[in-house]
Amino acid sequence: MIMPYVIASFTGDFEKANSILANFDHRYPGYAVIALRRIGIERRFAMKQAGDRDSPDYSSVISRFERLIHDSRTPRKLSAFYALKLARFHAKTRNDRRLAEKIIRDAINRDKSNPQLYLALVDLAYTAPIFNERSVIEALNEVLESDQLSDEDKLRFSQRKLDFLEDLGTDVEALQKHLEYHTQLQKSIENIAVPNKRVADLRGSSDPIEKKMRTAECYTAYSTHQQQQYYAAAPSTDNGVASVAAAYGTIPAAATAGQQQPPLSNTAQYYYPGQQQQQPAIVQPVPVLTTIQPNYVQQ
Repeated sequence: MIMPYVIASFTGDFEKANSILANFDHRYPGYAVIALRRIGIERRFAMKQAGDRDSPDYSSVISRFERLIHDSRTPRKLSAFYALKLARFHAKTRNDRRLAEKIIRDAINRDKSNPQLYLALVDLAYTAPIFNERSVIEALNEVLESDQLSDEDKLRFSQRKLDFLEDLGTDVEALQKHLEYHTQLQKSIENIAVPNKRVADLRGSSDPIEKKMRTAECYTAYSTHQQQQYYAAAPSTDNGVASVAAAYGTIPAAATAGQQQPPLSNTAQYYYPGQQQQQPAIVQPVPVLTTIQPNYVQQ
């Protein structure tokens, strides 16, 4: 549905392109990209209407930005996003850096915990046509003195100020002073993070000796259970044939009918008439280790 807008824009039919986007915005409201494209159409239309004049009339562009920023239905983060777009428009297109700074500061008053707004304020001082060291330092100090930003965000801006003083600063004492501040801020963040990590480690660990004994007990119980399963008597599958043989001294033929007898792999185990019966060798039972000896438990 955006393709007709692109075609209309390239053909120079700004009214048709704007109407296509307006219909889409009416059917599916809330898309920031649609609002920005409508602003882009109005900006190009103003430039075309100006022709050779140096200052096109951007009043429709500015008013549309302001309506989006101050609309009660616009979320706070999205309002800050539109404010950054408008400030960039004033700084780059209209060359009005003072008005761009005012828009950013107003956005900071509405959303004091947004680091992107502070970053835009610092970048505005960085990108000034005439370099001014004092303006950059003041912008960075304003960020570091804010009580709405987290220490992690302040540490990032502090590192940026440290890099600026090392690369472009002229006051060595200011560099040394900020280096001490930066080190202290970094240590304070680390001191907060270390106790939290220790508490998490203590919650997830216990006494090492007790842990070893629990491991040994679990292993002993597991080994005993496995051995009992291995040496347990096999279930009877002869359907009562063994009990009949014990009562009558023989196995009925009907019970063995249809069953394949195992081959005589060792004839010495069977008794023949006239042959002395060999006594089977008695196999001594081998004791099974069912528990772990204390010597094997690592102290």
